[in-house]
Amino acid sequence: MSLPVSDGGQVVGLKPWFPWPLSRWRWLNEPVRAERLAALRIGVAVLTVLDVVLTFLPISADLAGQESIMTPGLLAEHFHNTQRWSLLSGAEGPGEVRLILCAWAGSALLLALGLFSRASAAATWAIGVSVLNSNPMIDNAGDMVRSLATFYLMLSPCGAVWSVDAWWRRRYRWQLVRSPGGGLCGISLVQREAPLPGPYYVHPWPLCLLFVQMMVIYLFNGIAKAYGHTWHEGTSLYYVLCDLSLSRWSYAALPLPLWLTSVLTWSVLWWELLFVPVMLVPWHRLADRVARVRRWGIRHLAGLLRWNREIFLVFGASFHVGILVSMELGFFAPYMLCLYLPLLPWERLRGKRPASAGWCATQPPAAVDVPAG
Repeated sequence: MSLPVSDGGQVVGLKPWFPWPLSRWRWLNEPVRAERLAALRIGVAVLTVLDVVLTFLPISADLAGQESIMTPGLLAEHFHNTQRWSLLSGAEGPGEVRLILCAWAGSALLLALGLFSRASAAATWAIGVSVLNSNPMIDNAGDMVRSLATFYLMLSPCGAVWSVDAWWRRRYRWQLVRSPGGGLCGISLVQREAPLPGPYYVHPWPLCLLFVQMMVIYLFNGIAKAYGHTWHEGTSLYYVLCDLSLSRWSYAALPLPLWLTSVLTWSVLWWELLFVPVMLVPWHRLADRVARVRRWGIRHLAGLLRWNREIFLVFGASFHVGILVSMELGFFAPYMLCLYLPLLPWERLRGKRPASAGWCATQPPAAVDVPAG
């Protein structure tokens, strides 16, 4: 279903019902450009293909089968104890495991292309969860982030733009075919007289929920770090870089000063603990009010307050880039960086209308609801 907006664009997808006061919250209800959801879809799908090809396929013989570390007997006991199900539960050899992994990579490739987008997202999510259920030894935080992202993509119109589905929908439509007597004969595919105009918008609830999930991840990571004494001492990052199982290179090859690793350790700890409070404060509104104060030069602080949320997000992206460069943590850092893709000002990057102060996303004109059909 699509609804028109005042600038001539279309809002694609079903609008969920929210009780009061959530129904009055613009951040959760006002549509955003569909490019934000498409960027998340493409990023997660491309990384999933690379993850399967580079991580899972090389160890496919170890995942399931007679000669694997999870023999059929161990798999059966694991599924009996956990009450879980997996496509690999009946795999007898590496050939069957590779077939399932190839299907996983294929569904992720279709998701990246935007061909049968929601069905491809559902298949990518289901196969990914199924593979991880088979062996708890291969599960990590990056796999959990991928599962969350593909789950939300499965429930949202992720192929509204930048997809084969969008190209097809703009140019063709399904039409009921009736007999001369007025009866229904079937359905035919006809070409539109003119392609549907853009731009396209989506309801923001999947992006909002994923952003809340990111806030929860950082909050509990920060709480867990706060219980460790090495984080308060400022030595945690030093020990991690000296760990040959985690670091990409020897600390002796690139010795960072202890004071620098201490500053980075404390910065990460407090950034994760303060991420949720900073994201919840309406800094732009607060800056507007401070700018009206004419006494004691307080209005000059408005410029600093206005960009607090953006500064924290840039620090977070830099933090994950640093993890990607320096540590061997699989695809955790790239998957987390995908969660930042919807927050980029895609309208401004594409030379469209400037971004406004929303929930780190440009807000289009308010949608005009029309009756379905």
